[in-house]
Amino acid sequence: MAKVTNTRLAILGAADRLLLERGFNGFSYKDISEPMGIKNAAIHYHFSTKEDLGVALFQRYREILRDRTAEFMSRGGNPVSQLEGYSQFILDSFAQRGEICPMGIMAAEFHTLPARMKKQAQLLVDEMIAWLEQVLELGRKEGAFHFEGPGRSKAIAVKSCLQGAAQLARVAGAEVLEEALAQIRRDLRG
Repeated sequence: MAKVTNTRLAILGAADRLLLERGFNGFSYKDISEPMGIKNAAIHYHFSTKEDLGVALFQRYREILRDRTAEFMSRGGNPVSQLEGYSQFILDSFAQRGEICPMGIMAAEFHTLPARMKKQAQLLVDEMIAWLEQVLELGRKEGAFHFEGPGRSKAIAVKSCLQGAAQLARVAGAEVLEEALAQIRRDLRG
C-alpha cells in the first residue's frame, strides 16, 4: 500500500510542477510518465482521466491551504504574522522556481477546464479569500490594519495584487513582486 501511495503522491508532485510551468493544458500523461520511468497505465491506475488528476491537484491545493491556515482559522492569531507568512510563502515560491500560484494558472485556462476542475478551482478561490478576509478583519479590529470598506473587498484586492504581481515578476523580475508586497504593507498599516 505504501508504494501505491508513494506513486500517487509522486504523480501529483510531477503534475503540480508541470501545471505551474506549462498550465494544465500544456502537459500530457507522457510528460509525467517518462521522467518518472513508469508507464502511462500506472498513472491511469491512480487517475483514470486527466480531469481526475486535475481535480486531485486542486483538492490537494485546498488541503494545503486548510493545513496552513487551520490554527489561525480556529483560534485567531496575530494577523500581521499571518499576512507576512503568506507573503513570504509567495516570495519563496517565486524565488525557488519562478512559479506563480495555481490560481493564476487556473484563471488563464479556466474556460477550457472540465467542469469538476472548475468547481474545485472556485472552492480554492473562495477558501483563500475567506481566510484572507478573516486575517484582514482581525487586523483591523486589533488596529494593526487600516482600510476602507468590507474585509472581503480588501481581501480580493490584496489577492489580486499579489497574483498579478507574481505573473508580472516572471517577465520583469522579482523586484516587481517585492514592490507590490511593500505597497500592500504600507496601504494596510495606513
